[in-house]
Amino acid sequence: MENNDTDEFFDPPAGSQPPAAPAPAGGGKKAVRITAAVLGALLLAVAAFLGGWYGQYYSLDGEVRNYLWAKSVLEKNYYSPLDEGELYQALYDSLAVDPYTRFYSASEYDAYMAKSAGENDGVGVAFFIGQKADERAQVFVAMENSPAERAGIRKGMYIFAFGKTADSLTEGNFAELRTFLSQEKGELVLRCGYAADGSDAANYTLTPKDYQTSFLHYRDSGAGFRFRGEGSTLSLTQTDEPMAGLDEKTAYIRLEEFSGSNTPVEFIQLLSKMKERGRTNLIFDLRSNGGGNLGILGDVASHLMRNAEGDNPVVLSAVTRSGQRTNYVCAHNDFSSYFGEDSEVYVLADEYTASASEALIGVLVDYGTLPYSHIFLREDEDGIAKTYGKGIMQTQFTSMNGSAMKLTTATIHWPAGKCIHGVGVTPSDGAIPIAAPFFWGADDPMLSEVLSRVCA
Repeated sequence: MENNDTDEFFDPPAGSQPPAAPAPAGGGKKAVRITAAVLGALLLAVAAFLGGWYGQYYSLDGEVRNYLWAKSVLEKNYYSPLDEGELYQALYDSLAVDPYTRFYSASEYDAYMAKSAGENDGVGVAFFIGQKADERAQVFVAMENSPAERAGIRKGMYIFAFGKTADSLTEGNFAELRTFLSQEKGELVLRCGYAADGSDAANYTLTPKDYQTSFLHYRDSGAGFRFRGEGSTLSLTQTDEPMAGLDEKTAYIRLEEFSGSNTPVEFIQLLSKMKERGRTNLIFDLRSNGGGNLGILGDVASHLMRNAEGDNPVVLSAVTRSGQRTNYVCAHNDFSSYFGEDSEVYVLADEYTASASEALIGVLVDYGTLPYSHIFLREDEDGIAKTYGKGIMQTQFTSMNGSAMKLTTATIHWPAGKCIHGVGVTPSDGAIPIAAPFFWGADDPMLSEVLSRVCA
């Protein structure tokens, strides 16, 4: 991460003049001489200040000076008081030259970094709402170790009603659900179920709180394992969630995103658990994993490269607009510690598998871990099957006052040189399309189809 100092500039007030000379302090020639000396020093200081200020001001780009002038006119003459913060936010928003560029205030950046480390608050539910105000919300993810996930809420469930108690639930008005969840601090109730008609719906009582999330979980034919705990370090805990359809030599690991300060260590724990339980094949679920931190990508990749040779194998290359190429490498490769020569790895992906997830697929493909025929893509209702196609990198620049800017700085290339930006991984590469709904829950048609093919 780069740390860049910033300078503050102020537009001169309209019609401003240098300060008037102070009146003499009075009292005879000596006093006058002393006052004159002080006045001379003061005028020199003022001249130096103004000279430096005007030098800085007129060294600015002309369009920046125009903005400062226009802002000054607006502040002085607009008929209604203005929120200066909103003015600046509009300016920052105008710098978003692509969907990934963003300015963060100091407080926003602190919150962003905390969530990236897995520090969260609330109930831990992200959801979609339909186009109509009264359409039901549907759970997109229940964050691992959150109040919602620990209560049993899962992806694909509909949210039929919400409220403070089971006797005072609100049905419909789901446009208000986000506000309700973000502002509610006490116990609350969500009525959720997988069936669209609500026939299996049940009430889930949740208490919003601070929690450390995990982005991983494990299942095999005999058991499931998730990370649980109340502090910053979570413990791998067995859950009653075996996966029907898995054979005795195959494990399933899902990675929600490449975030969380504990994710590299937790991934090692899951691979160790896989080995301990005698599983040699892996189904790696990256559906709707939108990416995340490059360092975490490298840590995960360092255990999955079948044919990497030598020290510090390349994970990806970043190429700037000037053509400068930077190689990002792993510190090691210990594939053989968890997998055998005959081990098979499979990946599940969809149209929201993006960025670091696509880069990891590139690592697995280029180092011989994953043939394209082991990549399964969700085919949507229009017959399209592909990953997102994000082959560009963002860098975060921070200022001295704690604010930050996330900016697209380079294209991403797989170890062998391929860039999938705007294209993604597709069936034309040899990946296998599987028609399936986007949401899954109690039944996961895409996963079930993959299991029938690889575990038969």
